[in-house]
Amino acid sequence: RDTLLADMDNAEIVAAAQTLDADEIADLAPDLPEDVVQDIIESQDVEDRADLQQALSYPEGTVGALMDFEVVSIREDVTCEVALRYLRRYDELPHQTDAIFVVDRDDHLKGSLPLNKLLVTDPDVEVTAIIERDVTSFAPEDDSDEAAQAFDRYDLVCAPVVDAQGRMIGRITVDAVLEYVRDRQPPRVRSLP
Repeated sequence: RDTLLADMDNAEIVAAAQTLDADEIADLAPDLPEDVVQDIIESQDVEDRADLQQALSYPEGTVGALMDFEVVSIREDVTCEVALRYLRRYDELPHQTDAIFVVDRDDHLKGSLPLNKLLVTDPDVEVTAIIERDVTSFAPEDDSDEAAQAFDRYDLVCAPVVDAQGRMIGRITVDAVLEYVRDRQPPRVRSLP
């Protein structure tokens, strides 16, 4: 990554960043000159700019720094048929989506609905009847090491990230956690025989 960035001029870096999600750009930002980061922010559309600025606002070592914004959520007052129709609108679900997060009209987290449960439930059943209400969630300020331990302990694939009012603002995935853990490991030294 460092070699690639060193071989690119600022305009090429800004152009390449257009294909990245906010969380991916936030991962790169510490390795980029401040003026390039500012150019990338300014090149984003309004919604992506807000996501990127939010991602950049969290210190390294927090859940917020690992969070992504690709979240699939539904309201609890719909039927399973409506939830399935909603999912069919996606060309492809975000990577590592094993559940749909259930929220109220104000985006307060109410629970999760595992996809495997949704697929085998009668389409006329309301989501509220089958959601799992005891959901492991994180605040963006939570420590990444503690999140990594929770992912290991509870065998999580993804988990919601909620603000102080309980509104869902993103999610954290096992890939992001594993990358964080790998980056913190000291490099392995190979001994020659």
